[in-house]
Amino acid sequence: MNDPEKPNYDVVLVSPASRMCNHYRPPVALLYIAGYLRKMGFSARIIDVPMKETVHTESFHAKLLETLRGIEDQMVEQFRALRTRIVGITCYCSEYEEVLNMARRFKAASPDLKVVVGGAHPTLYPESMFEDADRPVDFAVIGDGELTMHELTAAVMDGRGDFSQVKGIAYYDEARRQMVETPRREVAPDLDAISFPAYDLVDMGYYTTASPYAIKGLLLRATHVVGGRGCPSSCTFCVAKKVRNVSGGGKYLRMRSARSLFEEVRMLRERCGIDAFLFQDDLFTLNKANVLELCRLMREARLDIPWSCLSKATLMDEEMIRQMAEAGCIQIEFGVERGSDRALRLIKKGVTVANVIRVFDLCHKYGIRTYANMLVNLPDETEEDLQDIVTLLTRLQSEVVAMNTFFPYPGTEIYDLWDKKFSREDLPLLSFAHPRCTEILQRARFAKHQVDFMQWGNANMRRFNKLWPYVKFYLSRRYWRTLLRSKHKAGYLKGLRLLTREFIRNKF
Repeated sequence: MNDPEKPNYDVVLVSPASRMCNHYRPPVALLYIAGYLRKMGFSARIIDVPMKETVHTESFHAKLLETLRGIEDQMVEQFRALRTRIVGITCYCSEYEEVLNMARRFKAASPDLKVVVGGAHPTLYPESMFEDADRPVDFAVIGDGELTMHELTAAVMDGRGDFSQVKGIAYYDEARRQMVETPRREVAPDLDAISFPAYDLVDMGYYTTASPYAIKGLLLRATHVVGGRGCPSSCTFCVAKKVRNVSGGGKYLRMRSARSLFEEVRMLRERCGIDAFLFQDDLFTLNKANVLELCRLMREARLDIPWSCLSKATLMDEEMIRQMAEAGCIQIEFGVERGSDRALRLIKKGVTVANVIRVFDLCHKYGIRTYANMLVNLPDETEEDLQDIVTLLTRLQSEVVAMNTFFPYPGTEIYDLWDKKFSREDLPLLSFAHPRCTEILQRARFAKHQVDFMQWGNANMRRFNKLWPYVKFYLSRRYWRTLLRSKHKAGYLKGLRLLTREFIRNKF
C-alpha cells in the first residue's frame, strides 16, 4: 500500500457484497459519511460494485452466493489498486460474518489498515465485533456515523494512540485485554449541517435506472432520499426502539428542513436526471409543518416531479394528504401489518384499523396510490388473524399489497423475549436474499397455526395485486408527462422488460 503511483484517500468506504441485492438502492449511509468527511477536509472513496441481475428468480438464488463472492473479489481488487489508512464498512446483523471476512481480506492486503465498522449491528452489539482472536475490526461506531467518523479519522491521521476521547466508539484494548466503550455521542442535532450525500462517488446512472423498485411497482427513473432520522414507535418486530434506547441522548427524532430537501431534489434532477424519488425514512410525515412547507416549495417552483414516501396512519390528515397530492406525491407506503385492533395492540403498533381505513380512503380520494405492507408469523398468531388481514385488505382496496414473513432479528423485542437465540452461523440466513433463508422459519415459527406462510402470502399477493391498478397508472397523464419530459427515454424501454419480468414473477 506504499506504492506512490496508487491514488491515495484518507478513508475508503464499503458496503458488504450482499447489499448489492438491494434493487438499485444506493448506499445512502456511506454517501452521507463521505460527503461529511469531504466537507471537513478529508478525502474519501466509495468502493461500489453494482449487481447486474436484479430480478430475484429461482436461478438468481441458485447462483447468488457465487455471484456475491465475485462481487467481493472485485471490491478487494479495487482496494488493492489504491492507498488508504482507514476502511469503513457498514453492517446489518445478517452481514456480520461477511463483514468480518471482508475486514480480514482488506487487512491481508494492507496490514497497517484501520477497519471501522458501523451500522445497526455494531450499534446494538459492539462487543461482537471483537470476539474473534484475530480481531480484524479495529473500531465499532455506535449510532450516527458522520460526526464520529470525522473525529476518528482525525485521530488516526494524527497518529494518536489514545482513542478514549472519541465519543461513540468501541475498540479492543490489548493491554487490558478487554473492549473499551467510550461515552455515547449525542445524535447529530442538525441534519442540514451534515452535508448532501456524495452522489458523485457512485454510479448514479446505475442507481437511477428506470425500474419498479424505488416507487414500488411503478416504472420510473427514481432514487432514494433521506428526509429524517429516528422513529418514535415501539413495534415489537422492529429494532428501532432498541436503537433509540442506545443512542447517546439529544433530540433523537430529527427531520431535515423543507428547504434542504427541496434543494437536494432539485440538484438530483439537474445532475442525475431523476424523474421521480422516494423518501426512504420510516416516517416522512412526522413533522406536518415541514411536509406542508416542502409541498409549498415544490408547487411554487413548479418542480412537477412524482414522488413517494413511507408513513403511519396516525400521522396524516386530510390537509396533508391533499397538499402532498398537489405537490406530486403519487404513492404512500404504510406498515399496516395486521387486520384487527387486538393484533395491532399485541405488536405495539400504535394504530387502529379505523385509523388505517380513514387514511387509505383519503389517499384514494386525492388520487394517491397506497402500498399496504402486511406481516405474518407473529407470536400467538391464529388462522383468525390471517382471515382478519384478508378482510381488511378487501376493505382497503390498496393498489399494492406486500405479504411479509417476520424473521426475529436480533434487537427486536420479540427476539429479546424469545427463549431461543441464533448462532453466528444462523445470521446470514436472516437475509431474504440468502438462498437458504427459509430454513430459519423451521426454527423461528411464532404462529400457533400450521398454515404455510410462503404459499399463503404468495396466493394473497396474487389475489390483491390486481392488473388494473398497475395499468391505470401507465395510462395516466401524469406518467406520460413524466416520460415525455425525461432526458433518458431510452432507459424506459429496457426498464419495460424488467417491469414485465417482475410482474409475471409476482402475479403468476
